[in-house]
Amino acid sequence: MTATTATQNKAVFGKKMLISADDYQRMGRAGIFNDKPKVELIDGEIYFKNPTICEHNSHVDKASEFFIVKLFGKANVRTQGSIRTDEYSEPEPDINILKYNEQFYKKKQATAEDVLLVVEVAVSTLKRDRTIKKKKYATTGIPEYWIVIPKKGIVEVFRNLEEGKYLQKSTFKINDKWTFDTFDLAVNGSDLLIP
Repeated sequence: MTATTATQNKAVFGKKMLISADDYQRMGRAGIFNDKPKVELIDGEIYFKNPTICEHNSHVDKASEFFIVKLFGKANVRTQGSIRTDEYSEPEPDINILKYNEQFYKKKQATAEDVLLVVEVAVSTLKRDRTIKKKKYATTGIPEYWIVIPKKGIVEVFRNLEEGKYLQKSTFKINDKWTFDTFDLAVNGSDLLIP
C-alpha cells in the first residue's frame, strides 16, 4: 500500500458510502433486490419498506381512484412508484401526482420538478413519513405533501413551501373539505379516508 492510498483510506475511514440513485437503479436491474423485501433509497441509504396490509392498500386504492377520476388527462397518477428527488434519493411514495406526460415518463424518470403532490398512507410508517420523508419532499421542492392517517381518521396537509420547509400544516377529518390548489380541486376527507 502506498502512502497516498493509506492517506486516502484514513480520510474516508468511518464514513458512510452512499448509494447514488443511478447505482440503485443498476442494482435493481441486476436483480440484487429480487426475493427481498421492498426497498427505497433516501439520502443514499436503502430503507426497507413495511409490508403492505389490507388497511394500507385500501386507502391507497381509494385515494388513487379519486385522483385518477378527477385528474384524468390533466396529470399522471403514479401509485407506489418511484421518483428521483436528487442524486442520492429515489423514494417510492404511495401516490404521486405528476405533471401530465403523454408517454407516462417512459423515457425519463420523474423527478421532484415533475411532482405536484405526494401522498403517503401511514398505517405503520407515521414517524418516518413525518420526519425523513417530509424533510426529503420539502428540501427537493415538492409543493404539497399529504399524509393519510387511517388510525386517527385524519389527513395532514403540508404546503406553502419556502426555503425547503413547509410553512403550513392543516389537519382534516373525514367530513372536512379543502382544495388541492394546483388544479383548484375540491377534496373531501371522505375521498381519501375509509370509515
